Amino acid sequence: MAQPVNAVYAPIPTVPPIAQAYPMFTSVVPVQVPAKWVQVSSISPELWGIIHSSNNYTIRQHVKLLPKTCCACPPCVKQENTYSVYAGLTQDSTAEILRVDEKSDDWNRCCCAPYHPLRLEVRQYVPTPGDAASNSTDHLQNDVFKDWSTFSPTRKQQAIRDYYLRYPVLMSAIRDDGQRCCRCPCKLLQSWVCFSCCQDGVHVYAGDIPDDGTEEIGRSQESPARTQDRLLGRVLQPNFGGWCIPTLQLHSGPDSDSNQPFGKVEGPCCFGGWSEFCFDFKFFVSKADSEKQAGDLALITKKKPAGAGGFIAELCSDADVYAIEFNQGAGLSADQKLTVLAAQLLIDYMLFDGNTKKCENRDDAIYCYCFYCSIIGNLIPCYICIPKNQN
Repeated sequence: MAQPVNAVYAPIPTVPPIAQAYPMFTSVVPVQVPAKWVQVSSISPELWGIIHSSNNYTIRQHVKLLPKTCCACPPCVKQENTYSVYAGLTQDSTAEILRVDEKSDDWNRCCCAPYHPLRLEVRQYVPTPGDAASNSTDHLQNDVFKDWSTFSPTRKQQAIRDYYLRYPVLMSAIRDDGQRCCRCPCKLLQSWVCFSCCQDGVHVYAGDIPDDGTEEIGRSQESPARTQDRLLGRVLQPNFGGWCIPTLQLHSGPDSDSNQPFGKVEGPCCFGGWSEFCFDFKFFVSKADSEKQAGDLALITKKKPAGAGGFIAELCSDADVYAIEFNQGAGLSADQKLTVLAAQLLIDYMLFDGNTKKCENRDDAIYCYCFYCSIIGNLIPCYICIPKNQN
């Protein structure tokens, strides 16, 4: 009898030490994970030490061109986002250490993306067949191949994905609710940030925060696992959203004064649209009491496309590439660095993941969006209007 495809991938092997796969990390000293998080998360001292010691990170959003399903309800809904996180002791030497998978309700994602409620599950990266790509063109081909294979008779690719998702969740980043499809209560995120119901944000917890069964997938607002002793950090959009500078506040876990942020993220006034092909966009991570855009903690950069593969990915999808460079003298702990990573992922949903489209075809004209400005948290486009010939 033929062996099922996914039988090849069971049982789950032990995750190998990262230094065994990447010799660049052999010099990293393991750091003990705080005792309160050991019981709920499978983070190893080795991985915690790599996160603590690495000052250079690259985050690559996977290209997903095809819808999740075509003949289901809701039809042609977009797939959940997936991110690969690379870390390195230097800019010239990085390796993938984490994989981030979005969990969200199909109807919310269909009607309200990218402002929908979601949960991001962070797992240690485990090499699987087809994941050895190293440049933008290879990644583009790899991701497209994965999408097409899910619609083919073979179950091999789906078995690989299912196999990976069986590994334990190290951390969970939960959005502070969002816009929901025909449900209340919900937030009003696509608007001026004048009240708490308009503020975006995310909480980062150690371990898995499963759905409680009474809410749509990924919302997890009432999950009993959301306890303060599991909180790694949180990111909050301030009231008025930084006025003309998109701003996020960074807070540590429950051991610190939750009302006093340890840092802030301040971005550019103009971004997105066709300008994404030409410019990098810098988001400065500074101490809470530092001057505007001081960048004395870290620098988050949304990268412009690199090469033909990056140009195609930017043109045809919402997949982006980010870099985070931490200041070596800032002395940030591992959980604070993970909070900065959560802020970067939130920035992608807030400002780039479908929010800042490049063109729009309307009945009266074609609109080409040059860039967008953030005014009190609302995105205002600067565009060129090409009227259609009415005759």
